[in-house]
Amino acid sequence: MSPPADRRRQASRGTYFFLSYAHSAPPPGARADADVWVGKFFADLTDEVRRQARPVAGMRIGFFDQQIPLGADWKAALAEALGDAEVFVPLYSPGYFSRPWALGEQESFRARLAAAGSARVATGHLVPVLWIPFPPWEAHPELDGALDLGRDVPEYADDGLRAFCMLAPYREQYELLLSRLASRIVHTAERRPLGPSRAPGLDEVVRPGTTDPDFVVAVLAPTRDHLPTDRDPTGYAASGRLWRPYGRRQELPAAEYAASTAERLGLSARTADFAQAAGLLGRRPAVLLVDPWIAAAPDAAEVLARMLHGLREWVVPLVVTDDDDTQDASRWATEVTQLLHDAGLPQVKRACTVPEFVDLMPALVTEARRQFLKYGPVVPFEPPPEPVPSLRDGLSAAGPAAPTDPASPPDDPAPLRPHGDNR
Repeated sequence: MSPPADRRRQASRGTYFFLSYAHSAPPPGARADADVWVGKFFADLTDEVRRQARPVAGMRIGFFDQQIPLGADWKAALAEALGDAEVFVPLYSPGYFSRPWALGEQESFRARLAAAGSARVATGHLVPVLWIPFPPWEAHPELDGALDLGRDVPEYADDGLRAFCMLAPYREQYELLLSRLASRIVHTAERRPLGPSRAPGLDEVVRPGTTDPDFVVAVLAPTRDHLPTDRDPTGYAASGRLWRPYGRRQELPAAEYAASTAERLGLSARTADFAQAAGLLGRRPAVLLVDPWIAAAPDAAEVLARMLHGLREWVVPLVVTDDDDTQDASRWATEVTQLLHDAGLPQVKRACTVPEFVDLMPALVTEARRQFLKYGPVVPFEPPPEPVPSLRDGLSAAGPAAPTDPASPPDDPAPLRPHGDNR
C-alpha cells in the first residue's frame, strides 16, 4: 500500500509545473485519448525547464495526467499533484472552458493560492497558454493573460501554440515561446516558491451537475451475497457498481473509473447497478460493464435475455474479465457475449487486463455518445420568450433582436447540451 498523501507531501520537494488541458474525444476507430500534441508539448517544456532550472534534490520538473498510473484514483492523484505544483500552466482552448474537469483543476489551484495568501496570487504561479485560437464571438477574460506570453509574435494570437508545436515552419516561434514559458516557470518556482500544500479535490471545487446526468455507467455483475457457487468473492461488494474486477490493481471500482473518463471528456456521469439504471438507459448514452459470471447462476440465460431486451444503440457493452484470475470465465464470457448480440448489440468489446480496460474506455464513452446523437430522441427546440417592452426605453426594446454570430462548429460529435465542444 502507498503511504498517506500527507506523508508523501511532507517528503516531496514539489514540482515546477502542472500542465492542464481539455481532453479530446478519440476519433472513430481509435482507442485512447487523442492528446498526442499535448504529450509532445509537455515533453518539450519539461526538457526546456530542466535545461534552465537548478532544482533541489527530490523536486520534479513537470506533471500532466498521462503520468498517472493505470488503475489509479485519478481525482486523488490530481489533488496530490496540484498540491505539489509551483506553477499551473493551463492550455486554453475553446474546449477548456466547457470541461468541468479542466476548470476544476484550475479552481483547485486557485483555491490553494488563495489559502497561501493574497500576496501569492499575483506572483506568476498561474501562467496560461493560448493552445487553440478562439472564434471571435467567444470571449473569456482569462485569455488576456494567455496572450501575454507572445504579444510580440503575431502568429501566436492567430494560430495558437499547438500549431507552433505541430508545424515545422513555426519552429523558430515555437522555441522562442517555449523558452520564455520555461523561464517564467523557473523564475517563479525558484524565486517565489509556494512549497507543497493541500489542494482541494476536484469534487470540492466543481459544481455538481444536474440530477439528470449526461452519461451513465451501468454494471451487470453479481453482488457479494449472490455469487455463483464456488466463485472467489474477491472484488465483489454489496452493490454491482462497486465491483473491482482487477482487485488491488485498480484503486477505484470499474464503474467509477469509467465515469471519471466520461467526466474528463466533459460529461457529467452517474454509476448504477443495471437494474437501477433501467430508466436512464432509454434516454442517456451509457457504457454497460458486464461480469461474465453473471451468466453462471441457474436460469441466468432466460433472466438476462429479458433484462437485456430492448436496449438501445447508445448502450455500449464491455465484457470485463481478468487474465490473472485463476477461475476460467471463458465459457460465461462467450455466453454473455451471445446474449448481448441477441439483444441487438453487435459491437461487444472485451477487456482482459487493466491496460486494455483503461485504453478502451475513452473510445467506448465516445462511441456511446455518438450513437446517442445519431439515434437518440430529438429534444424539440423552444425559442426564447419575447422580451418584455420597457416603457422607459420606448418601443425600441420590443423591436427585432440584433443578429448574433453563428455557433462554433464542434471538433468532435456535438455535446448533449449546447455548450460547445471545441478543443
